[in-house]
Amino acid sequence: MEDRAIAKIGHWQLEKKSELELIDLYIENMFPGKDYQMLLLVFEIETNNGEISCKYKGIDIEKVGKDTESYRKYAYRKGTSGRAGDVTISTKISDIKKLKNIKEVQFQKLVERPDYESEGKIFKSVQEEYNSQYIEIEETIKDRITNTPKNEKISLGISLVVDKGSRRMYLNDFNVIRKIIEEEYLSSKITQNKKESQTNNNRCSISNEIEEEIYGFAAPFKYSSPDKPGFISGFFNKKKFWRNYPVSSKEALALEYGKKFIKQHLTGYFYGYEYLFVPHPVIKTDLKSLERIIGLLQTALMEEIQNRRDKEKKRRAEDRVHKLIAQQDNYFYIDMLFFTEDKKTEAISINIMLEEILPSRFRQLFIDAPALINKNPLFKEAFTIKKEKHDLIFSFQIVKIFFDDKFLDIVQCIFLGKPVSKSFLYEKIMYLIRKNYNDAKTQEKWVEPAIWSVKKAIMLIAYLQKLNTIPNNKNYKYMNTETIEKKSGRFDLAGFNDFVKENSGFLDSDIKVGIFAVGILVRFLFDIQQASLGNTPFGNKLRGYKLNPELLMQVYTEALDKIQKYQKNFYVYTDLREVINQYFIIKLYEIKSLNNNEISFYFVSGLELGRRFKHEKEAIN
Repeated sequence: MEDRAIAKIGHWQLEKKSELELIDLYIENMFPGKDYQMLLLVFEIETNNGEISCKYKGIDIEKVGKDTESYRKYAYRKGTSGRAGDVTISTKISDIKKLKNIKEVQFQKLVERPDYESEGKIFKSVQEEYNSQYIEIEETIKDRITNTPKNEKISLGISLVVDKGSRRMYLNDFNVIRKIIEEEYLSSKITQNKKESQTNNNRCSISNEIEEEIYGFAAPFKYSSPDKPGFISGFFNKKKFWRNYPVSSKEALALEYGKKFIKQHLTGYFYGYEYLFVPHPVIKTDLKSLERIIGLLQTALMEEIQNRRDKEKKRRAEDRVHKLIAQQDNYFYIDMLFFTEDKKTEAISINIMLEEILPSRFRQLFIDAPALINKNPLFKEAFTIKKEKHDLIFSFQIVKIFFDDKFLDIVQCIFLGKPVSKSFLYEKIMYLIRKNYNDAKTQEKWVEPAIWSVKKAIMLIAYLQKLNTIPNNKNYKYMNTETIEKKSGRFDLAGFNDFVKENSGFLDSDIKVGIFAVGILVRFLFDIQQASLGNTPFGNKLRGYKLNPELLMQVYTEALDKIQKYQKNFYVYTDLREVINQYFIIKLYEIKSLNNNEISFYFVSGLELGRRFKHEKEAIN
C-alpha cells in the first residue's frame, strides 16, 4: 500500500480544514457519514462567593447532521485498544454500561489535573451531582435507549453540557478536555503497550525530509503488530521501532486524515469481500487529478450502496465501480486492499493487496475480455427461469461460484496476470458439479442444474484463457469429421463440427473433443433409457462423475453395447462413433496430458450439452 498516497489524500483534506485549530483536527466524528442523535446530560453551574454549586437539569437531544461539522463541539475521540472507554466523556451508547465508565473513569481524569484547577473544580461539582443523581440518570437513559428505534439505536451518542449563566459550554469549550485529546493523540503515535518509540531530527519516510519530531507508531493502518518479531528492528527493541516506519508529526496527521477519508468514502464490497481504494495520480504532484479521481470513485461507491438496496440493480452493482474506472485514461493508479478489520482494535488483517493497477487493466478485466466471451452463441439464452430465456453474461460472480473460499487468491492472479494452476481449476469446477449432482439426489430444495454449471465453467475457462492465466492450445485446428451415414441420422454432425470450432478455446485438443463426444453418446443412452424405462440406471456406472482413463473407456464400451441392444442396430449413431473413433480411440495416448478432474469435466460437458446435437425437438437448456 502506497502510504504516501494516503498522506496526499490527507493533506488534500487538511487544506479544506485550514481554518481549524490543530486540536480540532484530533476530534473525531462519532458516526461519520450518518445522521445521528446526541443525548446531552445538562448540568447547571452557579458560583456564589467562590463556591460552585451544580444541579442536574435533565437530558437534551441534539441532531448531528452527516454533512455538518457540529460534531466537533462534543470533543469525541475513540479510545485505543486496552483503554477503559473512549478518550472523553463523549461516547457511543447502546446500553447503560457506558454510564458506569463515565462515573468511575472519565470524571476522575478531569478532577485530578492540577494544571487545570479552575476547570477541575467545575467538573468536581458536576461529578458529585452526577453521582447523586446516578439512579435517575440511569433510568432515564435506559428508557431513552429502549424507546429508540432499532435502526437508530446503533447510531446514538451521549455527552454532557454545562450551563453557566447564559452560556452553554460543550466539552470542546474546556481546555482540560482539549489537552487530554492532544495528549492521547500524541501518545497513540508514540506509545504502544506502554513502550515509547520516538526520536528527533531524523528523516521522515513519507516526506523524505529531516523533521524535528519523528514518531514510531504512526502507520495509518495497523498492517502488522510490533509484538511480532518479524516486524521489529533494533533487536526487538520497541523503543527503536521508529526505524521501521519513521513518520513526522505533520505527516502523521495527514496519514490519519487520509485513512479516515478512505474508510468513509473509498470503501466498498466486491462479491462479499470488503476492500478499500487508494488512488494516486501518475504525476504525484497533480492535485487536480487526485481530486478528480477521488470524486469519481466517491460518487460511484455511493451509487453502488444505493443500487444494492434495489433488487433489480443489485446484480449489476458489484462491477459498476470497476467498469467506471475502466472507462478512464491511464492518468492514475489504483491500490486495492481487501481486508478484514477487528472493530474493537481497528487492526487490519490483509487478505490481498493489489498495487498500482491502471485503468487499462480494469478495462481488460471488466469490459474487453467479457465482451469477447459473451458473444459465444453457447451463452445466448443459456438458461430458463420461470419459462423465460436468459443470456449468461460474465461477471466475477462466475469466478466466485467455483472458487468460493479461494476467491481472493484467484482475484489476485487475475488482476496481476499470474498463472492459475490448471489442476486446481478443474478440481474446483468438478467439486461444484459433483456437489450439485449429489445434492440433487439427496435434497428436496432447488439445486442448480448441471448444465448451468457446465456453461458457467466453460465461460470461466474462456475468461482465464483470454487473460492468459491458464494455458490454451491456440494452434489447435479441428478438422471437420465427414458424414459416413447414408441418410441423415439422429446425430447432428454439422452442428457438432460448428460447435467445436466456435469453442476452440474450450475444446483445444483432439482428446478433449473425443472425451466430449463420449459424453454425448452417454446422453443419447440416457434419453433412450428414460423413454424406455422411465429412469437412467446407467448413471450408476459414472461413479459420481469421478472418472479416470480406464473407467472412461469402460463407460464408453458399455454405453455403446447398451445402445446397440436398445436400438437393435450395430451401426447406430455412425457419425458420432466415427468422431469418437478419430478423437478418442485413436488419440487415447493423449489422455495422459489430462488429470482425472479434467477428464471428468469434458465428459460431463458432453453429457450435459449432448441434446444440442440431436435431430429432434428437445429442450436443450
